[in-house]
Amino acid sequence: MSELSLPFKHSVKDRMEVIGPLVTGSKTLDLGVVDSRTQKDATAARLTVKGATSLHAAIREFNDDVLGVDIDSESIDILSGLDYKVKVADVITMQLGEKFETIIAGDIIEHLDNAGQFLCNLAEHLTDEGVLVITTPNPFYIKQTWKIWRYNRPQVHEAHTCWFCPGTLTNLCSRCGLKVTAIHWIRRPGQWIRTWPKHLRDYFSNSFMLLAEKR
Repeated sequence: MSELSLPFKHSVKDRMEVIGPLVTGSKTLDLGVVDSRTQKDATAARLTVKGATSLHAAIREFNDDVLGVDIDSESIDILSGLDYKVKVADVITMQLGEKFETIIAGDIIEHLDNAGQFLCNLAEHLTDEGVLVITTPNPFYIKQTWKIWRYNRPQVHEAHTCWFCPGTLTNLCSRCGLKVTAIHWIRRPGQWIRTWPKHLRDYFSNSFMLLAEKR
C-alpha cells in the first residue's frame, strides 16, 4: 500500500481529542490498564508505579463504565478494590465472551510478542460497527535522529519488542480482518530545539493513532 493511500487525518496534541468522543456512551474496553513504569524518586531509588495508566484515568472521565484488562493480577486486584471495573486477562489470547463498540489499545502493541494474533483477537471482540483505536510510538520521531547522532544508536525501551509506522501497521491490520479508517499523528509538546522538525514533516511526530473497524 502506498503512503498516499493511507487515511491521514488532522494531527492532535492529545489523543483524548479523538478518544474522548468515541468512548462517550459507548461500550468500551481498554487494554493494558496497569501503569508499570519505573521512576526515580529524590534519592534516585527505583520505584515501581502500580496504579492505573493516565490514559485509563482519562477514559474514565468520559465513561466510568469502561472495562479495563491487564495481565498483572496483583495490580488488578488493587484497582478492583478502588472500584475500577477491571479483569485479569492476556490481551493476545483473552476470551471475554462479549463484544465492544470501542476498544482502546494505547501504547501496548509494541510490548507484545505476537502483534498479529493480538489484532485478530481484537477483531473478534469488536461489534460489527465497532471502532478499534491503537496508539504507538513513531520509530521516526525526530529525537531518535538526535540520539543516533549523539550515541550512535536509537533509544529502545527495555520492554518493547517491535516498532510500527502507519504503513506497516495498516498492512498488518488488513491481514487480521481490520480496515484502517483514520490515522492521526500525535504531536505532544516537547523540547523545541530538538523536536522542531516535527512541525515541518509529520513523520517526525512523537507517535501516531490509528482507527480501524472490522472488514
